[in-house]
Amino acid sequence: MENVRGKLTYRREGVIATIDFNLDGGAENEDLVVTPVVEAAYPGERWTVTITPRTPVKLLTAELRVPLLVPPTSRIFVNGYQTWTECHELRPRDRIPSLNRLARSRCSMYGDYEYVTNPGFPGRFHGWTYAYVRSESDELTLFGSLSEQTGFTLVTITASAGRVTLQKECGGVTPAGPYVLYDVYVGSGTDTETFTRYFNLLDLPRPRTPPLTGWTSWYNYHTDVTPEIILHNVDALSKNDIPLDVVQIDDGWEHAVGDWLTANAKFNGHMGGLADAIHEQGYKAGLWLAPFIAEEKSDLLRNHPDWFLTDDRGKLVKAGYNPGWSGFFYSLDVTNPAVQSYLTDVLHLVLHVWHFDLVKLDFLYAACRRAPEGTTRGQVMSESMQFLRSTVGEGLILGCGVPLGPSFGQVDFCRIGADVSPKWEDRLLSAIHYRERVSTSSALHNTISRRHLNGVAFWNDPDVSMLRTSGNSLSDQQRHTLFLLDHALGGLLFTSDDISMYTPEQLRLYLSQFPVAAKTVDDARQFGEAWRLTMHTSDATFVVAANLGAQPTWLNLDPGVYYCNGKLLDGQNALRLGPFETICLRRARGAPIELLGTTSHLFPGLDIEHFACNEQSISFRQFAAARLEGEALIMVPEGENQWMVNNVPMVPEHHGAYTILRAPIARVAQPSI
Repeated sequence: MENVRGKLTYRREGVIATIDFNLDGGAENEDLVVTPVVEAAYPGERWTVTITPRTPVKLLTAELRVPLLVPPTSRIFVNGYQTWTECHELRPRDRIPSLNRLARSRCSMYGDYEYVTNPGFPGRFHGWTYAYVRSESDELTLFGSLSEQTGFTLVTITASAGRVTLQKECGGVTPAGPYVLYDVYVGSGTDTETFTRYFNLLDLPRPRTPPLTGWTSWYNYHTDVTPEIILHNVDALSKNDIPLDVVQIDDGWEHAVGDWLTANAKFNGHMGGLADAIHEQGYKAGLWLAPFIAEEKSDLLRNHPDWFLTDDRGKLVKAGYNPGWSGFFYSLDVTNPAVQSYLTDVLHLVLHVWHFDLVKLDFLYAACRRAPEGTTRGQVMSESMQFLRSTVGEGLILGCGVPLGPSFGQVDFCRIGADVSPKWEDRLLSAIHYRERVSTSSALHNTISRRHLNGVAFWNDPDVSMLRTSGNSLSDQQRHTLFLLDHALGGLLFTSDDISMYTPEQLRLYLSQFPVAAKTVDDARQFGEAWRLTMHTSDATFVVAANLGAQPTWLNLDPGVYYCNGKLLDGQNALRLGPFETICLRRARGAPIELLGTTSHLFPGLDIEHFACNEQSISFRQFAAARLEGEALIMVPEGENQWMVNNVPMVPEHHGAYTILRAPIARVAQPSI
């Protein structure tokens, strides 16, 4: 790109100075040398800017201004500050509204409200670590930081001015030698091309585990959870032969938030036994902690106030407010060796004495609420995540409430959206523009928008699905949409429902997820409030059509033949979706003989492990993890009057221009209700 301008502000001997530079030639003065390097990184470039001081200086601010045309037909995405922050593609005249000032005393700690001045103007969008502009022809211009471990990168896209500004957090840094200020990938191409290059340059480790399914206590029982509730749900899952991977105990077991070495009266003496009981049924055991915070009434805060971050006036740094605990809670100073020693003891107890396999680590943003002198918040957050990864070792980490860049490659799973809710939207919290609010609608938009991270930076955790009707005001369509989109785009698939309370229809839908397989998204197109998501597994292509709006809509399909719910659809016909309706279609490959789909899986045919044909003889079988009976629809050539399917004679039928077989699928496992 041409005409990229940079400015660095610094302090030398109490005097503030600036130096301007560009990517073409750099700059120097008596205080320092700025050396930019532009390298080809198809499809795009890698920009690095290195500072070499000639005399002691303290860095203050840095920015790169990049001219970029943003036509009115563009879409803009800026990654939200942390996992819960609402973020999705926006039009150039949209805006990110500012948080209502009356809500700041309770809400500002969770997001970037204290770090970024957001006037809420139309056409001005800010985000962190990465952002892109999508053209009308569906090409991206992606900006991605490769160096969040030295400081956060704030990306601001000002559509009306045709400008992208990259501000690097560097305030307080006093470089002793050459210091890499910027390391940024700027790519132009398709989603797959640009994000593949971005993550290749980050050189992240691949996920160590396949996608997992599980049960968690929070979204049904909250802090009222008891050992008896855990055992009841484990028993229900086991009796129904549910092939889950993890059972996780969430908030409600600890003495107080921050006091992790002692369980409360309900759970005292039971923690190791509960993990054993979960293991006995063949499941991994998971446990919730919030390692970087402590609440007002905790023993940790009372006994070790010197372990906590303080502001310039010596007051404790607040990390948030939760009336379900004891009001305000506060940020630990993770750079303090005593704090690290304490957390090491906690994680040793959980993982090696109680023998939990997975830890859900929540409210992690608290580590970087304030940075010690000479460091940056991004550096503290990155080092805190590295500390957790090193301490947990081979155990599994589910990160939550964390800035995403520092968590890349450090956690096995990561929440990528807000907490879901038994209602679609919280109108009050939405009205005050609280972007970290509990919201099913916001969670689903994030699930779609952060799909690029799944299976690359970590496995995406879209949060739980809820099929139950008790205590749930989501409509049938909304519950189904949440369930289907989570399985389309997620890598950690949890519920909190008591499945022993399911109706036969709810249980059948729940069982239709097995077996679970990772899917690769090839294309995502938005049509107002609706999305058309095209994805593939190793041997099948699926289209998930999702309407997240309250009005019916129509979607166009690419030409071809599609299977849905036992029927064939012609791609030449538009697809109607009702309010909040989502459906999954399997696209035919066009082979003379092929499996078109099944009624026994959420993703038609994904339960079939083996499919083979020899002249007029066809055989197929389900995966062992499949749990439902139904029928398979098989396309065959016209002309033969009888076929053998799994050694059973079958007569074909005509479906429009196609000749098909409807083959029954015997039940693999009989769920008990």
